[in-house]
Amino acid sequence: MSVIDSTWMDRARNTRHGSKILFGGSLSTRTTTNGKWTALYLLVSVVLWSYPHNASLEAAPPSTMSVPSVDLVCKPISHLSPGTLVANAQKSGFSNVVTIAMPRLAVGEIDSLPEYAKQYAGMFHFTALANVRTVINGGHTDYLLDRFGVGISMKIHGQMVVVTPGTANELGLKLGMIERGILKGNENDLNKITQVARTSRMIIFDVPTNMLIQGQHIKQVLRYFVWASPTSGKLGVLVWSLNDTKSVTYTIACSNMQLLPPNYTEDRAIHVSKGPLLSKIPTANRFAMVEIPQGTSVPFSPKMRAVATLRILNVQNLHTMMAGVSESLSMVPPAQQANNQPAKRR
Repeated sequence: MSVIDSTWMDRARNTRHGSKILFGGSLSTRTTTNGKWTALYLLVSVVLWSYPHNASLEAAPPSTMSVPSVDLVCKPISHLSPGTLVANAQKSGFSNVVTIAMPRLAVGEIDSLPEYAKQYAGMFHFTALANVRTVINGGHTDYLLDRFGVGISMKIHGQMVVVTPGTANELGLKLGMIERGILKGNENDLNKITQVARTSRMIIFDVPTNMLIQGQHIKQVLRYFVWASPTSGKLGVLVWSLNDTKSVTYTIACSNMQLLPPNYTEDRAIHVSKGPLLSKIPTANRFAMVEIPQGTSVPFSPKMRAVATLRILNVQNLHTMMAGVSESLSMVPPAQQANNQPAKRR
């Protein structure tokens, strides 16, 4: 498996003109000593453990490269432009396929669905792409996660292409009323995805979803943590599931996180519940994911568990989470360290 590491640094500096957070500038604070302003300088470096191919986990050395900017305001995540080619993302300005979901009806009351619903089940694909940009800084090569986006892709003339209801026809799709309605529903789901934190090297975002829990379809949140190594440019992706408590914190809903392989294609098994007796049109709540995306299981370290459930992060939370990722990756059993392949389908 490719080396994956990361460094997160910030610097705090006083200003007479108030307080604001800047990464790649400064984290400014005000302090008073005997009626005078004093400057506080803070340099924090957090190193994520790297995963060398066919080797045990190692700690990467601290980086002295460019300080990343940070955005901790929860907001809608960026969407991919219609027409983006997924299989050849480089042509659309992206270096990596983070994930593409391949849904299939796997278990449950599949036969209760009308035939048209069965054929549409695998037609629409949740897709996330990233671009890692190379920067030469003072003679050093740095790598930044400068672009990230999500979208719904469909197969057009044998290629996976990002589409929207408004662009489907011009991109070569002839969608009927039902297909267009399903695509519109998928687009509405994209609008519910929330960016939790963003720096120039990483992004954390939440995806609301239905999960199969003890035979029931339960609303949960999939949290993704995606980062680019500043020394290798390799991409790391962790995902875990959370119960939405409607409070300031979620609760952890899975036993372990999953570290996803590069250019991950998700085998998304779907459970189908039985609908009302006279219902002919299946609603979205009848479908649920059987499990979270599968890769290498990563336990929650104590630090990671302390912040993994926070709905909103502050600077210190982000610091703790990145240290928690490092701790968590170091806890992976040696037998799983050499290879990062999806777990076998259960």
